[in-house]
Amino acid sequence: MVLIICMGKFPHASCPEYADVVFLVDSSDHLGAKSFPLVKTFINRMISSLPIEAHKYRVALAQYSDQLHSEFQLGTFKSRNPMLNHLKKNFGFVGGSLRIGQALREAHRTYFSRPDSGRDKKQFPPILVVLASAESEDDVEEASKALRGDGVRIISVGLQSASEQELKAMATGQFHFNLRSARDLGAFAPNMTQIIKEATQYREVATDDILVEVCQGPSVADLVFLLDVSVNGSQENFDYLKEFLEESVSALDIKENCMRVGLVTYSNETKVINSLSRGVNKSEVLQNIQNLSPRAGKAYTGAAIRKIRKEVFSARNGSRKNQGVPQIAVLVTHRPSEDNVTKAAVNLRREGVTIFTMGIEGASDSQLEKIASHPAEQHVSKLKTFSELAAHNQTFLKKLRNQITLTVSVFSERTETLKSGCVDTEEADIYLLIDGSGSTQATDFHEMKTFLSEVVGMFNIAPQKVRVGAVQYADSWDLEFEINKYTNKHDLGKAIENIRQMGGNTNTGAALNFTLGLLQKAKKQRGNRVPCHLVVLTNGMSKDSILEPANRLREELIRVYAIGVKEANQTQLREIAGEDKRVYYVHDFDALKDIRNQVVQEICAEEACKEMKADIMFLVDSSGNRVQIGVVQFSDINKEEFQLNRYMSQNEISNAIDRMAHIGETTLTGSALTFVSQYFSPAKGARPNVRRFLILITDGEAQDIVKDPAVALRQEGIIIYSVGVFGSNVTQLEEISGRPEMVFYVENFDILQHIEDDLVFGICSPREECKRIEVLDVVFVIDSSGSIDHDEYNIMKDFMVDLVKKADVGKNQVRFGALKYADDPEVLFYLDDLSTKWEVISVLQKDQPMGGNTYTAEALGFSDHMFTEARGSRLHKGVPQVLIVITDGESHDADKLNDTAKALRDKGILVLAVGIAGANPVELLAMAGSSDKYFFVETFGGLKGIFSDVSASVCNSSKVDCEIEKVDLVFLMDGSNSIHPDDFKKMKEFLASVVQDFDVSVNRVRIGAAQFSHTYRPEFPLGTFIGKKEISFQIENIQQIFGYTHIGAALREVGDYFRPDMGSRINAGTPQVLLVLTDGQSQDEVAQAAEELRHKGIDIYSVGIGDVDDQQLIQITGTVKKRIVRNICTSGGESSKYLMRPSYFFSFPMLLTFSSSSIYIPRGW
Repeated sequence: MVLIICMGKFPHASCPEYADVVFLVDSSDHLGAKSFPLVKTFINRMISSLPIEAHKYRVALAQYSDQLHSEFQLGTFKSRNPMLNHLKKNFGFVGGSLRIGQALREAHRTYFSRPDSGRDKKQFPPILVVLASAESEDDVEEASKALRGDGVRIISVGLQSASEQELKAMATGQFHFNLRSARDLGAFAPNMTQIIKEATQYREVATDDILVEVCQGPSVADLVFLLDVSVNGSQENFDYLKEFLEESVSALDIKENCMRVGLVTYSNETKVINSLSRGVNKSEVLQNIQNLSPRAGKAYTGAAIRKIRKEVFSARNGSRKNQGVPQIAVLVTHRPSEDNVTKAAVNLRREGVTIFTMGIEGASDSQLEKIASHPAEQHVSKLKTFSELAAHNQTFLKKLRNQITLTVSVFSERTETLKSGCVDTEEADIYLLIDGSGSTQATDFHEMKTFLSEVVGMFNIAPQKVRVGAVQYADSWDLEFEINKYTNKHDLGKAIENIRQMGGNTNTGAALNFTLGLLQKAKKQRGNRVPCHLVVLTNGMSKDSILEPANRLREELIRVYAIGVKEANQTQLREIAGEDKRVYYVHDFDALKDIRNQVVQEICAEEACKEMKADIMFLVDSSGNRVQIGVVQFSDINKEEFQLNRYMSQNEISNAIDRMAHIGETTLTGSALTFVSQYFSPAKGARPNVRRFLILITDGEAQDIVKDPAVALRQEGIIIYSVGVFGSNVTQLEEISGRPEMVFYVENFDILQHIEDDLVFGICSPREECKRIEVLDVVFVIDSSGSIDHDEYNIMKDFMVDLVKKADVGKNQVRFGALKYADDPEVLFYLDDLSTKWEVISVLQKDQPMGGNTYTAEALGFSDHMFTEARGSRLHKGVPQVLIVITDGESHDADKLNDTAKALRDKGILVLAVGIAGANPVELLAMAGSSDKYFFVETFGGLKGIFSDVSASVCNSSKVDCEIEKVDLVFLMDGSNSIHPDDFKKMKEFLASVVQDFDVSVNRVRIGAAQFSHTYRPEFPLGTFIGKKEISFQIENIQQIFGYTHIGAALREVGDYFRPDMGSRINAGTPQVLLVLTDGQSQDEVAQAAEELRHKGIDIYSVGIGDVDDQQLIQITGTVKKRIVRNICTSGGESSKYLMRPSYFFSFPMLLTFSSSSIYIPRGW
């Protein structure tokens, strides 16, 4: 028998959401009166974190030693507060011997054999949480068996000297946890809430499956402690070090597929105590820590770092780097190193290892900073004495958790947000000025080029879009390539790669002067209307003056970004950039990758924020005109500081914030979220058709439920960012924001300033928006009748011009056509007449109204010929067709509207109807065919208010501009029990929509499909069916097979699809792509099967489906689908990793090990 988690709703089982939970707490002499308050605090936090209501969780409490002491029954209290009151007044230490078996029997009789007030055990499973501090004086196995036989799920939690064997004997499945001491309960509490939810949703299944371990929280990493063990003969200091390690390791979820821990000690020599492959058993790791002893000798930290790079972070010794698992090293030392540490640390970081350093007593601050990853303030800890290690433990664990979350999901998601926001930087000229002087090593110069390639790779490179040129300098300068030489990303990347280092001295001033001339020439080429940027990358002090050329660059309105490495002079960097926010400094070249996003974001921010309108509320924890801002403070009471429409200028807002007084008391975040919801109403100053944001700032843990009020806000379309320092609970912050990348979690308030830019950019450019109209045929049908005056006609033209600006206009991208009408229609231009954006805009802007009556049906009928191949339509090639009709009056031939518009829609043309003032909504509906396709405003000025909605409809209907010519694409569909039949149907609809974005034919894109549960079923191999309609029809007819979830076995089977005799073109170099759609945690091992596929050159993309309420992840057929298609279109090119918010249903190790790129989408898509 094993346990599998119940997921989704399907005919053969139900998924309970809540439970009856009984806490059985050790109150024996083994635990002791001193530790009991820690247990009491833990129970308090548990009760505070569970939604306790009549139809949700019910909670009972008992303590035990040699017998059971019942505190309250399941039905005694109906809500949280009376329970907390009972704890405060009546819950005291008992003492006595420890008889767990006896307590289990009495708990069975007291709590699980009584009438249960009509609660259905299937809907509300009984759960017993047992806390034990030592080995029991009686047998626990029989009593546990009886409870489990009665359907009770047991979670066992050991403290101090609890027996691992007894904890396992008591627990249901893998729900046993062993903590080092009662102090660890504080860090364990947030995990416990999640464990109770998982226990609620587990069910027993008779099967021979291997159960892949469920990891608690973000705990998938390879972690190596590197310890300086010569502690000057002080045993006390060494004991402090061991205690710190024991506490840290006790709090980690150490398992084969979760956290692996390596231990390495050093002084004169370096010794591997346990490798990563051996660090998969917590008891063994703790035993190894116990056995550590101090060694005499000097500190050779550089040699130790080299050894862990070569011998510990290697696949043969247990590193899972190749599976995408975060690699983390923690150096603890108390003295300077005798050897060079810089090069060794750079080489380790270059291999993808994040390094944290902890310096105690006499450790060298400069060495710690050179060893640690960037930025130093987040990776370096400095402690005065060894005794401070104990207090630092919680901070260290939070840093570790942060790093894992950042690596596996947040960084890639924020990069995706950045790429999406940089689409608004549609036109720019960028010059790169590269220091090629002799002080730069060859490997460092290569790293500079990689960094610059990645920076420019975030932009849309094309002659009419973003252009990039490069100059290298040392004693003199060399024009590597002019700004108009390379017209696409691929050629530009190759050109940067081919730059050869010059060597010589560093004359930055002369090089700035030379580049200024190039930028002036570039500005003239584009009529001085395109923003100009200069990115300067240097690693030394300039030998000549830079102030005068830097000032001249600024006079020309050229934005300069100064990036310094190693010996670069920070005063000179500030002189070059002119502003601190465009100065970047890193200790070594490998850290350039860590500032890439910051540099790109600064370049993109102006355009991304230019048209930004938003209503922003700040919700500030006080327990411890384009944009409107309001502030509410909260603790146990909520206090309005100012509403959205109170202040309109930056000065007024700043002054109001300065006047805010601290209000103190308890942190009731859930209550505050409910309170703040009213502030997004018109009565409190909120505006219609404007993005709404809530920014929560807190340093405390919520003492009430936060998820429900947060979900309610998000369902209203409010985007929530959470900003918390380490005193707050990051699990709660993620529940509030809904996605880890929208949470900023930092050690202290001093670091908050570093996140300001990320926050502003996220508000300016929410990633869910469709940013560019990529491949589409659009025809405007413009009412030019006499009821529209000259100014109103200009507003209509501006509306159309703004839509054109959002499009990638070109022969193979977006084509525009237009006709105007009154009594008769008149063509302005056909779809194949104009090939650039500025030509389209120019013709629209010159157009003048005709005057006359409004014959809309006649105009629509006439427009039909514009959607023919002869007139430039690509309907026959599968390019989506859109007609946008804009009118301000009732049609004189309204009786013909319905049939005329239906004929266009039946031909496959999407009709969007925009009505102003006198337009008739009934006619608009007749044209559009459905209410979500027509838009109505009372005045011409109101067109601005609906622009984002119309633009989203046009954008979402466009196809991705796919550069790939050939691809073999296989869909692997999860058909197991955990997929509800309705969701399976939606999965098929989604795949059919993905097919529409590709040129499916024998010589271009071939598609195959297979389905799996615990069995595997080939649906159709590659190339069996040709043509979009036929493949969509075949996908539609796939029948769900049901069963358990065996992803590993399915990956092994589907490998056959990528053989030449099965239709694959793998031998011809055609990209091979496997797209896996699943919501289940695999019940077999997946890593090896996935590794084998990747070794064959197959790119694996996974789409994880789970229970989310998130309204911000718009329907899957929109932005998310485009992202998946875009990933496939760049297969064989750069492979990004996307881990989009896996729920706890989705096993982190599984997601990481089988997929090079993953996207997470909501159930209910």
